[in-house]
Amino acid sequence: MRAEASPPEAAAFESYLLVILSALLCALISVVVIVAVVRCTWLLRGTGAGSSYRQALANKGLKKKVLQSLPKFAYVDSDPSKWVATPECAICLEEFTAGDDIRVLPHCRHGFHVGCIDAWLESHSSCPSCREVLAVARC
Repeated sequence: MRAEASPPEAAAFESYLLVILSALLCALISVVVIVAVVRCTWLLRGTGAGSSYRQALANKGLKKKVLQSLPKFAYVDSDPSKWVATPECAICLEEFTAGDDIRVLPHCRHGFHVGCIDAWLESHSSCPSCREVLAVARC
């Protein structure tokens, strides 16, 4: 006995179906890639006309988990090995006194009262003194 072969119409239909499914898969992959490129371009361009990428980052604020991971210590005397020693908080303009909790920003090493800098970093991602951006968003 001879094995039955599928009729030519069925083989043609299966090949057309395979071509159509391949084209749909390629279209789906292309759309995903285009969306990713557009999103990345939008993030790099910033939110407004004329604003730079770093300025856009500086106005977004930090997440609570990142904020709590920043180092802090009790102010005793200025210890230049831990931070850039200043006599006062640049946010509230009050002088540091013994026992004050000081939070130090890792990139620029500026120190501030914990309450002052936490309130600032909820809406900004930069140091209030030097504007160094603390967090960098990724595409």
